[in-house]
Amino acid sequence: MDSASDIRRPPRRTSRRARSSVIGVLLVMAALTAGWPLIDRALNDHERVPDGTLLELGPDDNIAVLRVTGSGWALSKSASDPDTMYVLTRDGVDLVAGYVALTAAGRAGELWAGLRKVQSVADESTRLGAPHPVTSAGGAQGETGTLTRGGRTGTATVWLPPDLSYAVEITVLARPDADPRASADAAAMVRSVAFPREAP
Repeated sequence: MDSASDIRRPPRRTSRRARSSVIGVLLVMAALTAGWPLIDRALNDHERVPDGTLLELGPDDNIAVLRVTGSGWALSKSASDPDTMYVLTRDGVDLVAGYVALTAAGRAGELWAGLRKVQSVADESTRLGAPHPVTSAGGAQGETGTLTRGGRTGTATVWLPPDLSYAVEITVLARPDADPRASADAAAMVRSVAFPREAP
């Protein structure tokens, strides 16, 4: 243990140049001992999500589950929160899944009108097509339609649990040069939605 004189001794000031040199040395040491991936992970916002991963979306007991389809998807750590939203990207395709709390039991048609307003406010170039009914692989009911924004095309889908107490909205947008396999896997992820705690 340090003596009392050591504790009271004022620290020696270090010049800015010396501090910069120390930081530089530490970065080199980190690269040599742990490798650049350690530094890259500290600076990179994206986290790879394995194929088949189940993502639970929603707070408390109001949970929807999405299954990641295909390899190569990256989850934005800064933009994602399991209670409210997941943002994933892969090869020119963006998928955003959001939880929507409802103050009263909602209907898909009403949510679609609200989604159109929100999307238009976010970007004036957004065009949301007419909805049509859709059923997910997990048996969830919803509506889906075409979505275009800023030269990208895709879909918007609204899913509702049986008690209509909340909703899940998923948008998929792909650049013109996007990998068709990524677009197909994104569509499969949209259809994978299930509300396990609402099942009979």
